Amino acid sequence: MFSYELPKWKYQFNKRHLSILLTAVYVLMLVPMLILGFFDFPSADDFSMALQTHQAFVETGSVFSAVVASLQKAWLVYSQYEGYFFSIILTNVCPSAFSESLYFLTPFIMLGMLTFGVLYFFDALFVRVWKLDKDLTHIVAMITLILMVQSLPREGLRVEAFYWYSGAINYTFTFGMGFFWLGLLMRAVYDEDARTRKRKLIWATFWGFWMGGANYLTALELAIISVLILFICFMVKRGVFKQETSWKNIWIPAVANLIGFACSCFTPGNLVRGAETEHISAVKSVLLSLYSTFDMMITDMSRWELWVALILLVPVFWTMAGGLKARFEHPFMFVLFSFLLVSSNMTPPFFAVGNIGAGRLKALGWMEFVVMAVLTLFYLTVWARQQLTERASDDATLSVRASFVIAVCLGFLIFGSALNVIPEHDYYSGTSALFALLDGTAATYKQENTERLGILRDDSIRDAELMEYSVHPEMLFYWDVTTNKDEWVNTATATYYNKDTVVMINRSKGE
Repeated sequence: MFSYELPKWKYQFNKRHLSILLTAVYVLMLVPMLILGFFDFPSADDFSMALQTHQAFVETGSVFSAVVASLQKAWLVYSQYEGYFFSIILTNVCPSAFSESLYFLTPFIMLGMLTFGVLYFFDALFVRVWKLDKDLTHIVAMITLILMVQSLPREGLRVEAFYWYSGAINYTFTFGMGFFWLGLLMRAVYDEDARTRKRKLIWATFWGFWMGGANYLTALELAIISVLILFICFMVKRGVFKQETSWKNIWIPAVANLIGFACSCFTPGNLVRGAETEHISAVKSVLLSLYSTFDMMITDMSRWELWVALILLVPVFWTMAGGLKARFEHPFMFVLFSFLLVSSNMTPPFFAVGNIGAGRLKALGWMEFVVMAVLTLFYLTVWARQQLTERASDDATLSVRASFVIAVCLGFLIFGSALNVIPEHDYYSGTSALFALLDGTAATYKQENTERLGILRDDSIRDAELMEYSVHPEMLFYWDVTTNKDEWVNTATATYYNKDTVVMINRSKGE
């Protein structure tokens, strides 16, 4: 009835330019988050866990003495209360233990380690192991990081993941280190230079033990991977699995990791803490973890931009699959493995305390879910292409059709993001930080903390009365002292600043 012709898309994305564009987007969205760190202030466990470190530094002025004190505190906690020794050591060296002005380093440390770990892991897996294109690999890593950091839901997750040191160093930082360790493992096998492989093997063995003492979410997942490595090594030695590259020494860091994990699990301190908490059976914990993967990660926390970004990755993965020599033949098994690995991330808190309500736990679960969703999509895309064609190609250029799909997804992401950010400034982590800086909320929070610090540092004041905050920035505020001087956070703050008591005054009464 009608005769017309729509304009055809003829543009092909340059993979290097697309990689630079996505890197710029990631960095630009990090900038306000990092600037916001200068308005951050310690709270809660920052005062209790770093107490001995702070006291040693105040008394001696020596960083070395402070570090020694932190190690002594770590041993005390390990032997009497908690087993994850590596996380305890890191928690004890909070920057504010040396000066509150150093607390701005918190988001730099967390986001820096997370970014480095993910980039290192993706480069090792896609470039070193599978010999795929570096620019396309970087595109995948950047999209993954943007989703992990920027699409992290609100409701207390962001502050615990990036701005509250005691929570973030225990979970986000060691999670990023977990990716770094996996990257070391792969490089210890697949790097071309023998001396480099040996050096990476030594480092992987060293860090493997310490990663066994990280938070139990990360440590359990790495222990599962270590067991799989030992299984693969056994099957290779038996001749069941064929490997072109030698795996003969990779069992060493896997065993070191399992030794560290055993040291973390089987300590008397865990029995003490276990007696204070209401935990549930191992079987029920596993079942709740499986259910929560659907209910929490897929139903509650996943938003539209995750699914659009995954669609965007399909043509990227399709292009990468053309140059992949390895055969992907077990899609169901890999999907099942990914689902179970994400679920295992939730099992320790269910077993220990019967829930996964803390923001830092949900944040870690979300970041793990994003990574495994990306890797699962890669596996399925490669499998689909290999089923459709046997032809391998070294051409890593994005085709016109692939470029069109990417352009549509990018346009949808930009338009949809604008629609969400305009009415909800805190929709993304970066925009939440930006508007907290622009509307003065962060400045007010910092000013009120400066006033509090003046009281806490005043030796003539024995009973410190701190005015209630007038603002609670969602990216910065985690926990506050209460009107009850005997509350643990009050007593921890009082001890840290050498006060008899610390209480909060309600703003309505104080004014």
